[in-house]
Order: sequence, then C-alpha cells, then structure tokens
Amino acid sequence: MATIKKIFEWMFYLIENTITSDPSDKIAKVKSRKTKTIDDIAARIVSERTEFRRETIVNIIKLANTAKLEFLSQGEMVNDGVIIYEPAIKGTFNEDTVYNESQHRCMINTRVTNDVLVMLKQVKGVYSGLSLDNGGAVITGVTDTVTGSTTGWVTPGKTITIVGRKIRVVPEEGETVESCITYTYLDTGQVITQKDVPVINDPAKIVLQLPMLDPGLYTLTLKTLFASGNTLLKAPRYITSKLKLEVK
Repeated sequence: MATIKKIFEWMFYLIENTITSDPSDKIAKVKSRKTKTIDDIAARIVSERTEFRRETIVNIIKLANTAKLEFLSQGEMVNDGVIIYEPAIKGTFNEDTVYNESQHRCMINTRVTNDVLVMLKQVKGVYSGLSLDNGGAVITGVTDTVTGSTTGWVTPGKTITIVGRKIRVVPEEGETVESCITYTYLDTGQVITQKDVPVINDPAKIVLQLPMLDPGLYTLTLKTLFASGNTLLKAPRYITSKLKLEVK
C-alpha cells in the first residue's frame, strides 16, 4: 500500500479525559481559531484570483444554502460535495402509523463525503507541548430547575443552572456565546450546540435553557476567553463538567 503524504497539520493540546476515572488520562483538543463563516469562505475564493467579487460569492453561497434547505424540507437528500444530508424520522411506529410529535421527531442525519475522507488521510496531529491549564476554572455543579436534581438528571428544553469558578462564557471574535456551549452525546460523540443565549452568564453561575436533547448521557463543555474581571485569555479555555448530564 502506497504511503500517503501528510501535508496538513492539526496542532493540538492535551486536556483531561472526563470519561475515565484516571486523572492522568488525557485526550487531544485541536487548537482552533474563530469559526469560519460564509464571509471567510468568500474571501478565500477571492484570494484565488477569481473574477467574482466577494459580495457576489457570499450571495451565491446564501442562495445555495436556501436551496439546500428547500430540498431538505421536501424530504430530499442533499450532497454538497462536503456533507451529505439525509432526512430522517426518529422514533418507533407500531400498529399506529400516525406521526406523533410527542414520540417522533424529524431530523437531519449528516456524514462527510469521500472528498473529506481523502483530505483526512493527508492530515496529521502535532502536539503543541502543552496540557491545557484551566487556571482554577471549574464547573462544580449542575442543577435541573424543574426537578431540583443535582445528580446530572436534566429535562430537555428546560432550564439548568451551572455553578463553578471562572465559568463566564466570553466568545472569540466572530463567535456567539451560545456557540461556545456544547453537549457531547457519549454514545456517538455527536456534538450539540446550545441554541439560546444564557439568561445569566456570570463567572460563578450560568443559567440557560437546554436544547431538546435525546435520551442518553452527555458531557457539557464551555469554551471561553474569560480569565478574571476584564482580563481575557490569549487562547480559549475549555471547561468540561465532570458530572455527566443524563436525559431520560
């Protein structure tokens, strides 16, 4: 088998593995800059000496996204060359074949195309030499405001209170607060992003409304530039709750 040349590098830090009990167990966290947007994509295309203006490319991308949404709303699969989108209905049907919103949910499954898999074969990870230091930042508890539970049980679509130290979410330029709050579904590794802006976003307490999470166990992670007072970190800090969130 021919050796594939690694021409791209992903710089990574090491962070605590909250899934295992071994405190020395670490996992890699890829060092990322701010999330790239349509404007960034258009600027990259323009930099390749295209004859189209950036504003024109942005408009075309938006039109393409609108077309994708229209196809998906009609139950059609979409392959945009990078991601394959597949409409699906979650939930089981027995003798009753009627769609019931309390038992069923329309969703979109996604997977990467072969072009992405080929690209990944050309990527290697490079250790930065650092373990991400949380500088005393920690999530000490999560309370479900519906049931009062502090053991990790949470109610999807309802409010939770997160308490800790230095947990205020301060996003990087171009990001939003809600995009920096994620829930990782432990069964599949799927990452779900917070939908709504927190009601309270303080260094010691965050109050927010959970997304409609499916039943299962989740890891809650906050990404923030907050250090203390008005001081910001040079690189984002990731704060992961050791308490797993459980949706019944």
